[in-house]
Amino acid sequence: MDFEFINDIGLSDSLKHAISDLDCTAKVSFLRNSRLYASGDCSRLRFKNDVYRLACAVKACEYTKKRYEEKGISNDIFLATMRDISLWCRENDNKGLKNYGWIKYHIAFELFRLGRLQFQICKTLVPFDKRFPTPPGEYYINVHIPKDGKLKTEECVKSFKAAVNFFESYFPEIKWNYFLCESWLVYPKNREFMDENSNIIKFSSLFESSYCVFYEGQTYERLFGCKTAPVLKSQIKKLPESSSLQKRAKAYRLSGGRFGIGVAAVKKQAFTESL
Repeated sequence: MDFEFINDIGLSDSLKHAISDLDCTAKVSFLRNSRLYASGDCSRLRFKNDVYRLACAVKACEYTKKRYEEKGISNDIFLATMRDISLWCRENDNKGLKNYGWIKYHIAFELFRLGRLQFQICKTLVPFDKRFPTPPGEYYINVHIPKDGKLKTEECVKSFKAAVNFFESYFPEIKWNYFLCESWLVYPKNREFMDENSNIIKFSSLFESSYCVFYEGQTYERLFGCKTAPVLKSQIKKLPESSSLQKRAKAYRLSGGRFGIGVAAVKKQAFTESL
């Protein structure tokens, strides 16, 4: 079976061969699953293996590309967005696509990479907290940070500005006022162990408000590479100290501090003044 974008989204040679050699004797079923995936329905991939899921994602890109073309969105943005597939394959030791539930947003024309950051069209269903700035039923743009480079402030600001232009140009029917980011990177108490001049603190400073969700797993996963969050102090003592940030975070946690997730918001007008 042919895959139009197999050479364009950064896949390893081994994965290219794996999906090219995939036994698609049930071709009709495979194409149906790919079309469903392109619409945001990944239920049929639940019991498939990671190579099959990857093949469906790469095939689904062909349906997604048509939607880009209908809107007049550039091929550069399309490819930059779809290359997140290869990033998650690398996270899975190049064994295929395990995190297919996340990639469905890219495929379903809901999430776009614009420079350093990714931006997802979302609608508030139930507020996280009374401080959540968008009421139920209102759109907002969710901000995601791909794990593939330094978080330089000037690049992030450029991405925010590009996102304002992008959504106003290509999705004028969507009325929204806020960017939101839910991540360990914008957890307010990071300031208790991070340098004020660090890229992470500078990034979180781009937002006007933030509150906490007390969940430590994301910090352990993203900062220390833990698949399971340590519970005992003896386990925390074994965390790596390969970087100054790891050393400071580990010392902070051992002294009684807690990690968490921040939910941060900033009005889009903050990035329109100098456009």
